[in-house]
Amino acid sequence: MDRAEFMALDPSEKAEKLNGLIDEGKTQKEAMDAYGITIRDLMATQVLFSKAEGKFISKAVGGFSNFHSDTTGEAAK
Repeated sequence: MDRAEFMALDPSEKAEKLNGLIDEGKTQKEAMDAYGITIRDLMATQVLFSKAEGKFISKAVGGFSNFHSDTTGEAAK
């Protein structure tokens, strides 16, 4: 899989592919190098590396998701 194909994946699929390489014993950098991506590429698609968990996680939140700006008045404040 090349960089363009990888970047076309959903954030959760990206995290899954990268974690597969982590499970094989690769480091964070080695996993990203395998797909020719940078940390900046991942941040733009809301995929982050959790040092505490030692794996990639996707924080896919589309658009504006600030629950404090709920116009219905039903969101927890």
